Amino acid sequence: MAQEWSGQTGGTHWMQRALVGIIRRTDIRVAYAMMHLWLIWYILVRRTERHGAYVFHRRRGRSRFQAALDVYRSFYHFGQAIIDRFAVYAGQRFEVVVDDRDLYYGRVHAKDGFIMLFSHVGNTEMAGYFLDTPDKRMHVIVYGGESPVVTAHRAQVMERNNIDLITVQPNDLSHIYRINEVLQHGDVLAIAADRKTGDATTTCLFMGAEAHFPSGPFRICQVVKQPVLLIFVIKQNAGTYRVYSEQLQPDKDIAARYAQAMERVALAHPYEWFNFYDFWR
Repeated sequence: MAQEWSGQTGGTHWMQRALVGIIRRTDIRVAYAMMHLWLIWYILVRRTERHGAYVFHRRRGRSRFQAALDVYRSFYHFGQAIIDRFAVYAGQRFEVVVDDRDLYYGRVHAKDGFIMLFSHVGNTEMAGYFLDTPDKRMHVIVYGGESPVVTAHRAQVMERNNIDLITVQPNDLSHIYRINEVLQHGDVLAIAADRKTGDATTTCLFMGAEAHFPSGPFRICQVVKQPVLLIFVIKQNAGTYRVYSEQLQPDKDIAARYAQAMERVALAHPYEWFNFYDFWR
């Protein structure tokens, strides 16, 4: 199996700043086309293609040749997601369409706070850039180690949408106190619930086998008993993303229902699940 993906955007700082400048001066579809030139090299050097091949071959029943093509398509979509992020930093706007507006905005405009669970299916960060929550502040759990270029741009763009970032650092529990403050204040707490960052996991059936999900997000939901909204943000075309949402009950079965919902979306959009590590270890 391949090594776990670190969650950090690739490239040096000057390369990331250069990408912002390039996108600012050209059509984003040119950047998409240029990505084909280095994509195979990137896959081979990073050596994450083995896990992708496992997902498509063993979990989805594709032949080895089909799985190899699927890996390439998956990384191409992942590259588009990264380019879209830098396009936002360069000032470009995308349309983000909410599929179930009554469910999503009904929860956003409610008086009480809630927990928003998301995943690495699609590009959830785009919702943070273009869907604001004027009635309450949203606090997003992010993990330390991201590049300074991405960290600075992301915080600047999200702050305009009334979104605060809570950074989790190794061997530092200060984020626990921030989480308590957020929930007591009636704000929104957003957490990715499919990225294993420690030893505490819960096992759920996912794509025909037992997969390890982080237990922390689900434990928080069960303890605080706040409403829980699950969202997926899927790319529709070069300028549009669509938000799918689902309400979950914060009970003992929340992890299993989260896994079921993520499986449905991942199977419907197989090239937009960007969890490049050994998920079934």
